Amino acid sequence: MKLITNNPNFLNYKKKDIEVDYRDVDYLKILEIARDYIHVNYELLTHPLYGSVKPNETIYRSIVLKSNDNLDHNSVVMISEAIETFVKFRKNKETPLWTDTVKEDFGVIDYDLITNAIERIIK
Repeated sequence: MKLITNNPNFLNYKKKDIEVDYRDVDYLKILEIARDYIHVNYELLTHPLYGSVKPNETIYRSIVLKSNDNLDHNSVVMISEAIETFVKFRKNKETPLWTDTVKEDFGVIDYDLITNAIERIIK
């Protein structure tokens, strides 16, 4: 499995069968990187817009994928819709310039949601 993330909380994350692909990029770029993986036969294991925070409000996004033998059409549709949704939300309101404390909170939320999802996936 592959974890694509821009959340620095995952820099030292060690979990069997999880390869962390950390990128110092924005939310949209994480979605685009996930899309690129999907186009070379990876499948989404977590929803690209999980959580209750609007995509234009948080700065962190983490996505879990697994290698597949062929193109997963559901993943293609889901990541395309996620990118469209993000762009639509951002047109309505840009992501605020958050304080470091708020950024840390978003990082904790993202980390907690994804690590819990990974635990459910691995079982």
